Amino acid sequence: MKRIRAVAIVMKGDEVLLMYRKNEKEYFNFPGGKMEDKETIEQAVLRELREETTIEAKIKKLLYIHKYDDNSEQYFYLCEYISGEPKLGDDSEEKEEDELSLGKDFHKPLWVKLEKIENMLIYPLEIKDLLIKDFENNFRDSVKEFNIKVSELRQSIV
Repeated sequence: MKRIRAVAIVMKGDEVLLMYRKNEKEYFNFPGGKMEDKETIEQAVLRELREETTIEAKIKKLLYIHKYDDNSEQYFYLCEYISGEPKLGDDSEEKEEDELSLGKDFHKPLWVKLEKIENMLIYPLEIKDLLIKDFENNFRDSVKEFNIKVSELRQSIV
């Protein structure tokens, strides 16, 4: 069965909402997660965003689709910030992981100035690169779809 991940790219002015992660290494990613049964991708984006960050937002448009050779797909939606301060939701899987791993796996949602993300390790790196360019043109382009081999995803910014 196809695994679908719904991802929010939330913008607030010149800031983007990211999840800081620390386990074996330190990196960032965009809030998101698996689509549940009888849920649309758009519903999953907003649910995951609330669970992981407590942020309320509205979807503006689909930006990127990544289709992988392992039968999984990721859908990245541009979202407009409505309200809230970024923090882990009480019922989020990430908060449970943090508590269960006793600090070995750490998650924290936070706002980051877009001008600072170029040299940050943000997965998927391919999306980070697109985001920087698309922010400059005010997200005017149409949806960008890619077929990607999982083994070819970039793992470092060097």
